[in-house]
Amino acid sequence: MRKFVTLIMALAFVLSVRAEGEQQLLRHVAKYVAAMGSYDAEVDVTSGDYKASARYSVAGDIYHIKIGDAEVFSDGKSRYEIDHKRKEISADVVDLQSRNILDNPTRCFDFVGEEYVATKVTEKDDEVTLRLVAQDEEQEGEILLTLQVSTGKPLNIAYLLYDDRIDVAIRTISPRKSKIPTFSKGDFKGYDMVDFR
Repeated sequence: MRKFVTLIMALAFVLSVRAEGEQQLLRHVAKYVAAMGSYDAEVDVTSGDYKASARYSVAGDIYHIKIGDAEVFSDGKSRYEIDHKRKEISADVVDLQSRNILDNPTRCFDFVGEEYVATKVTEKDDEVTLRLVAQDEEQEGEILLTLQVSTGKPLNIAYLLYDDRIDVAIRTISPRKSKIPTFSKGDFKGYDMVDFR
């Protein structure tokens, strides 16, 4: 019995050290991104046969995304999704809790805390990939985050839900010095607007 208890305690210790290592890596990424304050990123998005390059900018809760024929503006409260091909605007409330880089890039690299369980998937040279699973059972899917260990720089983020996978490779990420573009309905004359707020 004593050996069993000792074994359980040793296992719990190893797991807590391992979890702290993963939390340390998550803090490293969050710190790297936070140190830039406002920033710009260029990314490549792949989902099945779909491939696109995108650019997004973040300042606090404000962001702007350009991808293909779409453009998204957010002032931290409302999100305006512009479809230039169809000349349509969809307005909705921002989901500030979302960690999806295409939905709310302001939180896409902030996984520090107890909301997600992180485990190492691969580790090679100066790169590590972490699997993130939400503690909330209602939040389905997994996130794979790859980062550069020496700097904390995010390199890739993938979203897995059932058989669907969206990969976002971060080509560049750098501090931004200018103001982020904001939404103005006057800039989109002739566009139809649907408001879900």
